Amino acid sequence: MESRNPYGWKERSAVLELDFDESEFRSRIRSVQTRLEALDLDALLVWEEGANGSNVRYLSGFYMPPTWIGGSLVLVGREGDPVLVTSAVAHGEPMHSNIQTTWLRDVRAVGLDYAEVIAAVAGLAAGWRPGRRIGVAGFDRLPYALRVGLDAALEGHRLLDDGGLMKAQRVIKSPAEIALLRRLGAITAAGMDAAMAAVAPGVTESEVAAAAHRGCMAAGAEQMTFGCFVGSGKRGALKNMPPRPDRRILPDQLVVIDLGCKLGGYQSDMSRNVVAGQPAADVAAMVETCRRALDAGKAMIRPGVADRDIVAAMRELIAGAGFAPWDWSICHGYGLDLVETPTFAASEPTIIEAGMCFYVEPMIIPPEIGAICIEDMIVVTEDGFENLTPVRTAAW
Repeated sequence: MESRNPYGWKERSAVLELDFDESEFRSRIRSVQTRLEALDLDALLVWEEGANGSNVRYLSGFYMPPTWIGGSLVLVGREGDPVLVTSAVAHGEPMHSNIQTTWLRDVRAVGLDYAEVIAAVAGLAAGWRPGRRIGVAGFDRLPYALRVGLDAALEGHRLLDDGGLMKAQRVIKSPAEIALLRRLGAITAAGMDAAMAAVAPGVTESEVAAAAHRGCMAAGAEQMTFGCFVGSGKRGALKNMPPRPDRRILPDQLVVIDLGCKLGGYQSDMSRNVVAGQPAADVAAMVETCRRALDAGKAMIRPGVADRDIVAAMRELIAGAGFAPWDWSICHGYGLDLVETPTFAASEPTIIEAGMCFYVEPMIIPPEIGAICIEDMIVVTEDGFENLTPVRTAAW
């Protein structure tokens, strides 16, 4: 692609903005290359579009904002540095398009047509020996037109599912990732503190959300992702709904706050409850049960435990308190995506390991009352866990 602004390594290195030191990215690539060899794959191909660029960002650092159209492809061989091919460029100018966020030297900007992406990959493969096995991350989600074009351009080679390579690569967070997640947890906690402090009779849901946004961004968030959900009274039972500027909080009303922001592409998620005055006896009992369920789930967290047993501990406590009909408790892994491994699926248990990260989220949601939900960000340690969002569990 022609560009009025040069975007080669010399120009980019002068304005580079990396989420991690280059050594972290190189360590990831070496690990992927080891996995390629173990899976008898010659290369890994990653394609993602728009804001769905978590694997691309993990490997290359390249950040595709939510407003970008186009996509990016990272090609990793068993040796050497990866190559980034991207059509996610604004104004036809790579240097207007966050190209300063990638550590990769070889960046090839192309137009939005898949044909240009395919041609770039064909050029990269021109010198390959025949019969290469290319694992594709998200093989079943590769756009049909792109897959057909790549199959034709890579005639003599095979496109295959990556065998879960990227899923396995990302499930255990590195020390550098965990250090970033601690910062993200602190940012999220600052936003939640601000939101909880803003709850009062007569305040609108939107004003509470605005306090959360201010708190997160002032503390250093990269961006608000799903932002801040605020639900007052029965409306809170809808759980994930946008705040309303015409919805004023009533005296003694239950409010649920759920917010998420990003740092370095990594995703936070956190929930708390506030009562704007004094809670009714049944609400207070449910909040206390939810807090005890959170503690019961956390007490199970350590390497060697099956993920589903953590959820089971929360549900057992909630059932013992008589609230099983309204129990929606879950856990789910996080990282560059809101939902990652471990998934806590009952049909597919995962054994917890140090370095795994997940949200613990007991929920009691009676539709006539609203949502009681306490959610924390957890990282598993060698002998237990670390809570990254140590904020009071409820307030009134």
